[in-house]
Amino acid sequence: MYTKGEPHVLDLSKGDTVYICQCGKTSSPPYCDGSHQGSEYEPLEHIAPADQQIYVCGCGKTNVKPFCDGSHNNS
Repeated sequence: MYTKGEPHVLDLSKGDTVYICQCGKTSSPPYCDGSHQGSEYEPLEHIAPADQQIYVCGCGKTNVKPFCDGSHNNS
């Protein structure tokens, strides 16, 4: 999940629900695939309040997980 080096960009429509991986083990980043089962992690449910584009961290350096804060630019 955190080997991309740049954010995962999600285009969402109002009311779309996505489950964002929090454990880093998913095989379909940035979406949860259930790999967290048996761990302390749970996916983040995000419901788009409006049409929006969100940026999910792809490098693992962000301070606002799971969202990108631009830290990949500081490498």
